[in-house]
Formats: sequence, C-alpha cells, structure tokens
Amino acid sequence: MNSGSSLLWRCRRGIREMDLLLQCFVEQCFDLLTDEQKAAFEQLLEVSDLELMAWIMGRADPPTEQIRYLIEIIREINQPQSVNSDN
Repeated sequence: MNSGSSLLWRCRRGIREMDLLLQCFVEQCFDLLTDEQKAAFEQLLEVSDLELMAWIMGRADPPTEQIRYLIEIIREINQPQSVNSDN
C-alpha cells in the first residue's frame, strides 16, 4: 500500500474537482478502510478521469462491489451540508 503522501499525490488528476473529491476521501476515510477496500481504492485510481467521473455522477456503474462501495462513500462525504433556512 502507498504511504499517505504518495497516495495523495496519486489522487491528483487532470480535473481539479476530481483531485478535491479524492483527496477529501483519503484524508477522511482511507485509514478506516479494510485492506481489501484499500486495494480497491488503488484500483480505482488506475481508471481514467472520465470513467471515474461517470461512476461518481451515477452515469455508469463501477465494475465491482468494492469500488461501488468506495464511490458511495466519496459521494457521501462530498455532499454539500444542508442549511436550515427556517430561521
């Protein structure tokens, strides 16, 4: 497995928004993953930006259950926080 800094480096993509999504995931969740999930994340980093973006946006299905689970987490932690406007 990659060290934290090299993993963050690998999260750098051609699309800045993708960088932010993946780096947020690594900083918040990577250490909590199982070894299998960490390996799946390494596989996720090997796909093209367009394919990865399609998975995150729900336009295509990830190839495995492990990667599908990681995509769900990436989506969840990057959801905008709702603001209560009732005040």
